[in-house]
Amino acid sequence: MRGFPRRWHSTRPLQVGFLVLLAVSSAQLVYWMADEVSYTARVQAQLRDAYEAQAESARALLRSGVAWREVAVIYPEVALSPDSATVQIAPGVLAGLESSRARRLNRYAWEGAFFLAVLLAAMAVVYRTLREQARLRQRQEDFLAAVSHELQSPLASLRLSAETLALRDPPAQRRAELVQRLLADLGRLQRMIANILDASRLSATETRSAPERVPLAGAVRLVVNELSEHAAEQEVTLDADVAESLAVWADPESVQTILRNLLHNGIRAASGGGRVTVRGSRAGDQVKLDVCDDGVGFPPHESARLFDKFYRVDGGGPTRASGTGLGLYLVWRCVSLDGGSVTGESAGPGCGACFTVTWPVAAERAV
Repeated sequence: MRGFPRRWHSTRPLQVGFLVLLAVSSAQLVYWMADEVSYTARVQAQLRDAYEAQAESARALLRSGVAWREVAVIYPEVALSPDSATVQIAPGVLAGLESSRARRLNRYAWEGAFFLAVLLAAMAVVYRTLREQARLRQRQEDFLAAVSHELQSPLASLRLSAETLALRDPPAQRRAELVQRLLADLGRLQRMIANILDASRLSATETRSAPERVPLAGAVRLVVNELSEHAAEQEVTLDADVAESLAVWADPESVQTILRNLLHNGIRAASGGGRVTVRGSRAGDQVKLDVCDDGVGFPPHESARLFDKFYRVDGGGPTRASGTGLGLYLVWRCVSLDGGSVTGESAGPGCGACFTVTWPVAAERAV
């Protein structure tokens, strides 16, 4: 992780230099196109002046008594009448000049537009790459800061509880409380490490290895029981309503990961007296699961980026800003690998949030 900023800094000057080179090349191309237009106009004007000079010479010869037929042979580009009343540049010559100029300008326009489009596309790609690298670098730094913070809190609590048990002989009730705190902090560390390992593993795979029929009610009940104590500590009420008949076609571990992260996310958002509800339903050939809370919520425009790796919502309150930014990414990744989808909605900060997950129905996929 620490090597990424150095590699990014080592390639960034090259990328910026290439972007500048593309910009200079684009400016030079535009100048070339403008210069070619100007040059073509100058050449046409010079040729027209040359033909006008020929017409004037023809008039001079006619005035000196030279027969018009002889003048016509000498100056084929000049139109003459037998009575010598009309002496001018032949219309076909002027039309040919204009046609030649139009063809050259058309060729320059197409060639210039093509190369300019290529240069602009390359500039857009390089600029987007620089911007995405900057965003990823910022997310990496935020992730490192978040992990450091998330590690410090349980480690400090673990140290305090262990020192209390080691240096004193607390009463049985107090000892039980300290042991529960130790277990809770260890569980928090375990969840965070598991998320990091899962994120690394899932980023490198494209398919789930063992999809099977997973009863959704049992999976929800297992995760609710697992997080019930944590929810009670955060003063959050968990409410689940999933029919026993609902079953999904997915990897059992991924279903547990999805439920665990969504419920943990909801508990964090609704801490301090809120409620998290889990509802399951059938929607055609899909099973839909809604995990909603009445907590801090998030700005509606953030919904498209909620599932980005390392991304954390700003402006949704201090509780929402905590975490490593991996939980919802893992939810999206697991659901995608199982052939489902996930969305997140909120009316705004303080208005709660609702996450909807859909999976293929097990009965129809298992045949």
